[in-house]
Amino acid sequence: MDRITIGLIAFIVTMVVTPFAIRFAKKHGFVDVPDKRKIHKIPTPRIGGIGIFAGVLIGIIATAFFTKDTWQLWALIPISLIAVMGFVDDVKGLSFKIKFLVQIVASILAVILVGANLSHFNNPFGGGISLGIFGPILAVIWMVGVTNAINLTDGLDGLAAGISAISAFTIAVTSSRVNVAATLVAISIFASSLAFLRYNFHPAKTFMGDTGSQLLGFTLALIAIKGASISASTLSLAVPLLALGVPILDTVYAFGRRILGGHNPFLPDKMHIHHQLLEIGFSQITAVLFMYAVSILFSIIAVTYSGIHELTAVAFYIIIGILLISFLWVMRKRRAKNGRRVENKIDKDKSDR
Repeated sequence: MDRITIGLIAFIVTMVVTPFAIRFAKKHGFVDVPDKRKIHKIPTPRIGGIGIFAGVLIGIIATAFFTKDTWQLWALIPISLIAVMGFVDDVKGLSFKIKFLVQIVASILAVILVGANLSHFNNPFGGGISLGIFGPILAVIWMVGVTNAINLTDGLDGLAAGISAISAFTIAVTSSRVNVAATLVAISIFASSLAFLRYNFHPAKTFMGDTGSQLLGFTLALIAIKGASISASTLSLAVPLLALGVPILDTVYAFGRRILGGHNPFLPDKMHIHHQLLEIGFSQITAVLFMYAVSILFSIIAVTYSGIHELTAVAFYIIIGILLISFLWVMRKRRAKNGRRVENKIDKDKSDR
């Protein structure tokens, strides 16, 4: 009953607050203007993530009330820091260096205040491996990495919100027997993301901006650690890795592609997986639904094999990643070949006249 109640609370709050955020953005000019790197055609409010933040915030407070636990209240400090940073970036713009620094600070606060630490890791031969001083460092890297991974998926209407909802639902299911509070926070994220889709699915009435994408990424990363315990002294990130499969895979692919191409891995481009789906002929809606399907595939694996080991999760990543990238490569080659055929036919028709 607590799960249904908290889900409804987060859903309703996001549904109510988001329209106010849209009107506020239009009134003050906080809109995303189209340019050559963006997909949308008309100026669109870009601070809709305020609605997500409101839903998650109230959901976390309600979770603390129901569970009588306190770590999630402490979590509001780094989560709010991320949300405020995202809002400032949406309305004024921040350099990636400043955003990166704030993400690190928030992650360190999560380790200290919330205990989001990877002190012991799953051992493939049984038991756990003590990470010592490297535990907090790896936890910070994990939270910063996932925060940016979700942010990078926010390129099509409804993509980041839908992927976050699927990931949160998966974490809620797999952590339900381990950490009730983490489960309830995950449900808050799921419900808020789902409600936001009402305004963000194509054609979007608003974008979540960094306010929403950074908040979702950071909060998902944090509860993934809190809900990843397989014993009192051991953590397994295999399930969270799979639950967040699509954004992590896209980030690894993007960084690898940029580095191999001799480009700065931190500079944005239009070659993410969702961009390539558009390039081979998918519409925005079909591209987003395709990405949802891949995310659901990862989630089914995570739920079905809840005791899966990290090495097995990486194997699934490699297999699905190779299949997906191969599909994109083949389709792009085929589309380019068809394009050349059309050009040759046009040239032939002109020469025959």
